[in-house]
Amino acid sequence: MNKIVKILLIIIFLLAASALCFFAYLGYVPVLSSVFGADKARDLGIKYTQADLASARAKSQIVYEALPAGTPDEQSIQRSGSRPINTVFTSAEASALMNDRPFKYWPYKDVQVKFNADGSAEVSGKLVKSKISGYCVAIGLPKEIVNVAVKFLPPDPVFYVKGKAALVENKISIFEPQALEIGRLPVSLGMILSFDLNLVDEVYAAPAESLSSELSKASNKRDWIINYINQRIASIKGFYAKEAKFGDNQLIFNGSLSQTEATVR
Repeated sequence: MNKIVKILLIIIFLLAASALCFFAYLGYVPVLSSVFGADKARDLGIKYTQADLASARAKSQIVYEALPAGTPDEQSIQRSGSRPINTVFTSAEASALMNDRPFKYWPYKDVQVKFNADGSAEVSGKLVKSKISGYCVAIGLPKEIVNVAVKFLPPDPVFYVKGKAALVENKISIFEPQALEIGRLPVSLGMILSFDLNLVDEVYAAPAESLSSELSKASNKRDWIINYINQRIASIKGFYAKEAKFGDNQLIFNGSLSQTEATVR
């Protein structure tokens, strides 16, 4: 009898240890996640300096200003003006900009951006979970969807994204997502590309417990995502991309950018 109990305890221990290691690998267990490296962003080999940041800001010509601390979250990013910009940003310059944004709710850190010769781009980094909701409200994303999604994220998860994309006359001309990871968990792109434009209002209004079943009914996801991104691009004051595309260590941009960007800091 004692032997049976011991064997059962060993089995339970092994199952519990396996589960613990799995969640640590995904970034949910702080100490063990560090052991697995699940709390460190993927190294893309991109290093940047203050000179890269200065160069990138000089190229964009955007003037950054501060908003009063009491500004509502919905208005915590305000852009104005427009000026023509025809330039090329390097991977290091883009990485520097992503890591030094003067905004209270900027949710990215430890970011590396890599532009590839085949027209693809890779981005790795870490999400600051406490800032995600505020950031999404500021850029106009539906709060209900964001709050549900954030609940399932591990603390400050690392992420990795790869894909091909390009803009022509301020609309997406190429949209080819290739990889997405949250923590060390690959996310199915088929699941991400799964939303029907006709179901948007229904999903936004759905309570959290019915969200999963609503999403499972969705179809035509890729078109919805492209349409939504095009709408968001069109809503950015001062921004217009006649052409934007990736090349070997470069983002080629021809169009216009905002003159000023004011944020809550």
